[in-house]
Amino acid sequence: MMWLRNLIQKHSWELEASRKTIFQFGQSVTQALIKNPIQPWEADAWARGLKIGLIRLEGYFFRVGSGKRSSLSFFIRNDRDLYVGLRRESITQAATYVSLITDYGYPRAQVRFESRWMDVAVYDSEGKALIYAENKANQKTLEKLCYRLSSEFNDIADRTSENVNLRSSIGDLRTAIPDDAVMKARHIWRNRPRYFWGVCPTSRQMYLVSYARCGFSFEAMESPVFSEGLIPQAALFAR
Repeated sequence: MMWLRNLIQKHSWELEASRKTIFQFGQSVTQALIKNPIQPWEADAWARGLKIGLIRLEGYFFRVGSGKRSSLSFFIRNDRDLYVGLRRESITQAATYVSLITDYGYPRAQVRFESRWMDVAVYDSEGKALIYAENKANQKTLEKLCYRLSSEFNDIADRTSENVNLRSSIGDLRTAIPDDAVMKARHIWRNRPRYFWGVCPTSRQMYLVSYARCGFSFEAMESPVFSEGLIPQAALFAR
């Protein structure tokens, strides 16, 4: 995992030297990686992804799979076109994409990166959403999101009048509420994945999703779902 951290740090110092960043940008990125370090599973997934072409590096940008046409940066840029910080979530997001293919055996053609507003998605042979994987930079944010998704959208028709807007936000995509859980609920309601995975660097929460007329519910899963009839490619690397 040191190689990936060192690569990101190197690019941060180079960007700062080119005067395309805020003051002490390199130091800020280093501190962010100390506070929220790259985990072994993330570094391993990145190494596998680079080896078999699932991830392609382009300087401090990278491309993942075929679901996102444009490249993604390791860093966040502000409206003044200056880089201001580490895009930590993107590291986990790319690792999740690779892991679904190499660890869980899903066909490369059926796994998409940033597809239909979902961070990472797996589709079945008929093109229907099977898994929606949402990525967060830290465990606290992930747990808050999963708690809200599992408790606030079960049966919105039975909620009090003050929550009518939540029902509208799921059923009517024209309703705009600046709320992360509501936006993710929209994606679930629109795409109807069978499973929802919440992934951060240090934790993975997996749920079976059931749908009713006025909402959806989560059932926690203890183990992930592997693609049927396929040997996870990570097992092949271990031979």
